[in-house]
Amino acid sequence: MLGEIGTLAWTRRTNGLLSRPERVRYMAAAVREQARVAAPLLAFRLGRGADRGAELGDDDLRIPDSRVAQDAAQQCAEAQPRTVVEHNYRSFIFARALGSLAGVRHDEELLFVATMFHDAGIVEPDRSNGGRCFTLRGADDAEAHLTAAGWPAERSAAAAEAITLHLNPAVPSTQGPEAHLMHDGVLLDAVGLRAWELRRDAVERVRARHPRLRFSQEAARLGAEQAQVIPRCRIAAALSAGFGLALKLGPWQD
Repeated sequence: MLGEIGTLAWTRRTNGLLSRPERVRYMAAAVREQARVAAPLLAFRLGRGADRGAELGDDDLRIPDSRVAQDAAQQCAEAQPRTVVEHNYRSFIFARALGSLAGVRHDEELLFVATMFHDAGIVEPDRSNGGRCFTLRGADDAEAHLTAAGWPAERSAAAAEAITLHLNPAVPSTQGPEAHLMHDGVLLDAVGLRAWELRRDAVERVRARHPRLRFSQEAARLGAEQAQVIPRCRIAAALSAGFGLALKLGPWQD
């Protein structure tokens, strides 16, 4: 339904700005995805089946300790507010947990680096060239970091594309296992997508290690600022399709 929208090539070619037909397609996909998950998400918010999901083991909470991963974490900690950094960690842990549950084989190091950089551009709207999608900053930073570390171009580009794709309403595994898992991990942390697959106390264990620090409110504020400055970006379309309300009504408020 979305075609090339959100891919690295499309985002760089268009600056991540939707044409009118693309905006219609994007919003239709967003509404369809919200309708698909409405029932299980509501049940989770009401506390039903809170103990039926999967546990999180020590391996699920493990953070990669390679030099590339450590340097990425350090770079993000220096450049991003702590609210965003802790969201990155939670999203990575949730992404790996969902991958483990579904048996999705993935490149753990690539997934970690992409997740750490995925919101690198959210704090300050990029007004250059008529406005640029904030995912471009994260994609460029991640690709530069990985290229400097000696990664092959294809592997670095996969991390960058996972970042540009994460704003789509859904990212199927056919677009890359890391992109698929990161998208769902990010949305699990933001609005509760697939949270019903994990025990509530397992989610709380992640939150205790990486506190939310009013993330829902801050994400809503930053997203609204991006949408106001760059009205043709995907976050503006997502907010119009109900993402802002999903943040406000999420299963965990800070």
